[in-house]
Amino acid sequence: MKKVLGVIVAVLFIALTSTVFAAGPGGFGGGPRGGGAGVDLSKEQTDKMWQLREKFNSETSSLRYEMFQKRNELRTLYADPKATDTAILAKEKEVDTLRQKMHDKMIRFKLDQRKIYTPDQLKKLADTGYGRGFGGGRGFGGGSGPGACGRF
Repeated sequence: MKKVLGVIVAVLFIALTSTVFAAGPGGFGGGPRGGGAGVDLSKEQTDKMWQLREKFNSETSSLRYEMFQKRNELRTLYADPKATDTAILAKEKEVDTLRQKMHDKMIRFKLDQRKIYTPDQLKKLADTGYGRGFGGGRGFGGGSGPGACGRF
């Protein structure tokens, strides 16, 4: 049990600290001041984006942990020859419910990010194909991939 708890704590620590590096030295996206393709963020915008990301990370921490636990329980059920189809389907439903909650929070995060951009910056983002999401990193609306609304 202590080993499992240690692994969980380590994974959460890595997940939380890796978000710090997701934005890179330019902030949120490309360019010297961040913001995506050709969109420079002001210092104030960069600070707001950072605060928003920190808020998102802290608000979703327990949800990510719960998802981690449920996925492990699901893996255990799949590996158990005595597990019933009903039990596996019920656990899948729990995982899907948590995934939907996370998706909803990510959408809210992207909508909040959108409020930080100026209309000109939003137009630039849309013109350069960054209109799908403003997150700047996988899992926060930065494009396709496991974190872009699929499996987390």
